[in-house]
Amino acid sequence: MALADQAPLVMDILPWPHGHGFSGADTWWEYILSHEEEQRLDQLLGTALLDEDVCHRLVNQRDHSLLTAYGLSEETQRWLRSVHADNLVELAQAIVARSKVSSVPAGP
Repeated sequence: MALADQAPLVMDILPWPHGHGFSGADTWWEYILSHEEEQRLDQLLGTALLDEDVCHRLVNQRDHSLLTAYGLSEETQRWLRSVHADNLVELAQAIVARSKVSSVPAGP
């Protein structure tokens, strides 16, 4: 099959001006951004497992430059700084607990 025959399927989900277009765009982008944020947190936790310095900077210092380097939003950074955790396991448990609460669909 030639490459010219493989046209990509594209769907524009950005909201159009004055409310016309895809009505669930805000919900979709919130999901995408939260998923990407979750991946960044997973990468940070994985690195902290392998590197004592990163672990110390994450758990004990909540180092702004470290959190920023992983592309975490200001909201997530504020939340991470507010979590009481004495070690990486406790911090990871808090992150998992928050992600479970965040992923529960809202009721009608």
